[in-house]
Amino acid sequence: MGQNVFIAGSIPELGSWDAAKAVGPGSSAAYPTWTVTARLPVGASIQFKAIKKDGAGAAVWESGANRTYTVSASNPTVSFSFRL
Repeated sequence: MGQNVFIAGSIPELGSWDAAKAVGPGSSAAYPTWTVTARLPVGASIQFKAIKKDGAGAAVWESGANRTYTVSASNPTVSFSFRL
């Protein structure tokens, strides 16, 4: 409670790994699954992670290796879903 989920990643549209510029907050409509939607450059190969941020902006990064994704030409609007 009191936290939101954001996506940070390797491209400017995902904040270039800067938690303060991460995309979100995500939707918790299907809690405990969070969904964050972002429009990304077609064909971009990205790395990304989920971040939990509290009301003060303190960030806790998803553990483990970076996730990877290549943006499809047919759908540059991507929905990332996470259970954190």
